[in-house]
Amino acid sequence: MIDNKKISRNIRILYALLAVLVIALIVLCELNILPIEGMLLTVDPGTMYIIEVASLFGVGLGIFAALKGYNWLLEHKVHAVKGALRTKRFVAYNNARIVLLALLMLLGVFFYYGTLENWGMYYALAAFVSSLFCLPSAEGVEIELTVDDSAQNS
Repeated sequence: MIDNKKISRNIRILYALLAVLVIALIVLCELNILPIEGMLLTVDPGTMYIIEVASLFGVGLGIFAALKGYNWLLEHKVHAVKGALRTKRFVAYNNARIVLLALLMLLGVFFYYGTLENWGMYYALAAFVSSLFCLPSAEGVEIELTVDDSAQNS
C-alpha cells in the first residue's frame, strides 16, 4: 500500500531543509561570516555581462526543466511503469526538481552578494516562487501516481 501522506511529507521535509540552507546562506552573508559580498566586482565588465546572461539563461532553463521537464518525465517515465517502481521514480524526480530549484536559489543569492546587484535576488525569487508549485499534497501524490491506462492509450 502506497502511503501518499508519507511521500508528500518526505518531499516537504527535503524542501524545508533546502529552504533553510538558502536562508542560512543569506544570514551568513548578512552577518559577514561568509565574506562573498562584492567578490565578483573585480571581474571585467564584459565578463560580468557574460556571467549575468549565462545566469539568466541558466535560471530560466532550470525553472523550465523543473516545471515542464517534470511533466514530461511524469508522463513518459513514471506513468510508463507500474507498482513500486512508479512510486520510486515519482519520489526521485520530485526530489531532483526540488534540489534543482534550491540550487538555482543558491545561485541567485550567491550572485546577488557577489555582484551587489539586485538581478541575482530576482533570479532566486523566481526559483523560489517556482518551487512552491513543486510541493504535492497527499491528494496530489495520489492523483499523479494514479493513471487511467485507457486515457493514456487514447
